[in-house]
Formats: sequence, C-alpha cells, structure tokens
Amino acid sequence: MKKTLDYLMWGIIVTPLIYLALMWNQLPETIPTHFGIDGKPNDYGSKWTLIILSAVSIGIYFFLRYLPQLDPRLSQTKLSDHYSKLILLVLLFLGATQVLIIQSTLTQLSGEVFNNIVFVGVFLLFAGIGNYLNNIKSNYFIGIRTPWTLESETVWRKTHQMGAKLYFAIGIIGALGVVWLPTSWKIVWAMGLILSSTVWILVYSYRVYQKEKNEKA
Repeated sequence: MKKTLDYLMWGIIVTPLIYLALMWNQLPETIPTHFGIDGKPNDYGSKWTLIILSAVSIGIYFFLRYLPQLDPRLSQTKLSDHYSKLILLVLLFLGATQVLIIQSTLTQLSGEVFNNIVFVGVFLLFAGIGNYLNNIKSNYFIGIRTPWTLESETVWRKTHQMGAKLYFAIGIIGALGVVWLPTSWKIVWAMGLILSSTVWILVYSYRVYQKEKNEKA
C-alpha cells in the first residue's frame, strides 16, 4: 500500500475526532445514538459514545489493512491494485457517518432529511465498491466469496466483473430513487435492491460454475 494513501486514511480517521474535539463543549451530555426508520432518534446515550465510532474506524482500518496477510495464497500487494482505495472508501463512509451524527446533534437534524442523507450515503458506498470490485483477485477474505468463486479462478473473475457492474448500477439507481420515496418505502427500496442483487450474484456465480464444469466434462 502506498504511503500517501495510508496517510490519507489516517487523515480521514482523525478528522472526525478533531471536529468532535472542537464541538465537544457545544454538545449536550446526552445525544441520540440510534435512529428509527422515520429518521428520528429513538435511543440516547452519553456523548462519549461518539469516540467509539472513531475506535470502530481504527479497528476497520487494521482489519482490512492486514487481513489479506493471513491468506496463504496471496499478500495484500497482490490482492488488487485498487484494494487500498476500497479501504479508503469504507473509512470515508464511516468518517462521514460520524460527522453526520455530530452535526445532527448540534442542529437537531432528523426526520426525512436525515434519512435521505443516510440512504444516499449507503448507496454511493455500494457504487464505489462496485467501481473497484472487479479488480479484486481470488482470496479467502475479501470479495464475492461463494463456494463456486473460491473453486475456480474463472468463476471468480466473471462473477466479480458482473458484480462490479451490478453494484455500481444499484448504487446510482438506489441513490437517485430513494430521495423521492415516502419514508415508509425507503427501507423497502434499499433492502429490495440489496437482497435482489445478492440473490442474482449467487445464481450467476453458480451458473457460470456449472457452465465451466460442463465444458470440462
């Protein structure tokens, strides 16, 4: 992993902490820690819980940064040319989520606006993952790991090529569509797209494997 990207990742991790420190005295002692489907807070806790989000980001960084080294078949440098960018994307999403929660506490941001920001963020994360997914090489930890992709390099490659296009399309379509839906339908829209894409990828992976198996028979 290039040092420049590594430094950028730590910058993304630290930035919400700096913002939290600057806003600390303005935050109430009790803040929203959970939001319902309607985007309104339904659980509260100490403002110290905001630090936990930074701890999660640090944990995710080390988990994704060093996990590939446990794979006996490859090292992180061989996993993908874009793997570091994928980690950067996940950390950016987590950092943005932490800033959103801090800002929602300061401005009482909730309801439909809060929901739209969250759902659009999730869908854009999907689109970003799709943008880098087809470059991931076969491994035991990261990517679309079905029994059939792990069995065949060809099935892995074809499944990830298709999955990359599907995730990117769902991310863009989902983000554009969710803002126009009533609150009660946003979760249905999101779960429907995510579940349908998951099923499609599983079926596609199996069919590609069976086709390859029949061609070799």
